[in-house]
Amino acid sequence: MTIRIHPFFLVLQSVSDTPGVDNIDFVIFPQRWLVMEHTFRPPWFHRNVASEFMGLVDGGYDAKAGGFLPGGVSLHNCMSAHGPDAATFEAASQADTTKPDRISDTMAFMFETRHVIRPTRHALESPLLQADYLECWQGLEKHFDPRQR
Repeated sequence: MTIRIHPFFLVLQSVSDTPGVDNIDFVIFPQRWLVMEHTFRPPWFHRNVASEFMGLVDGGYDAKAGGFLPGGVSLHNCMSAHGPDAATFEAASQADTTKPDRISDTMAFMFETRHVIRPTRHALESPLLQADYLECWQGLEKHFDPRQR
């Protein structure tokens, strides 16, 4: 059994011999409502044992304010830290979470697997490769205050 806490929809699943760790999942991120109260709503910063290959089909992606365009893909292999870009993080940190938020005009997908995904040499040498990808996290401001509850 796989426990899901993400606001996405599992389309296809290949279970493995290890409970909770699938061979591969195919999920989509369609239009949806985010209704959690008093919490950070975009995809959060994380790293996990899964390798995540994500693509944007149409519209925008709520974790990358301006840096993820339709037709683009990203790859975060096992234990690679990732999350929203600095602009998205800042906007979400100031957002009014007492009201629902509608994520519209979007369609993204993700393949999540327990295996490491190895890009081809062609992909790694492509002029379309975003060489400055790490820059999207520059300028992150700390907002955590342990006294605030």
